[in-house]
Amino acid sequence: MKRTVNYYSQSFKQQVVEDYFASGMSQGECAKKWKIHQTTLSDWLISCSNGKKGVPLRRKSIHMDAKDQALENLRLENERLLREVEYHKLRAAGYERLLEIVKEEDGIDLLKKDGAKQ
Repeated sequence: MKRTVNYYSQSFKQQVVEDYFASGMSQGECAKKWKIHQTTLSDWLISCSNGKKGVPLRRKSIHMDAKDQALENLRLENERLLREVEYHKLRAAGYERLLEIVKEEDGIDLLKKDGAKQ
């Protein structure tokens, strides 16, 4: 089976990418709307991020100025750090509960140092 190569104008590519960011659709939905392959759309999104595949593309970020983008990045970092703090609080509470259970069931107080005066 012969593979056909389609060439799209830069203005068409730009229009599709802007529609993707503005609409909130998934890549698959946007590709279907514009009758292109999802991989093609993905390649265009990578190319608009200067070829950095690891760069997370945020919807509507194409319309943000540098100050708004910096604030958005700080907000996202703050959310990530808050989730991390919450995780560590839950982990510490779990360890404390585990120590309580061991003390109740086995009579061993793991918080006391070995050989401490009683």
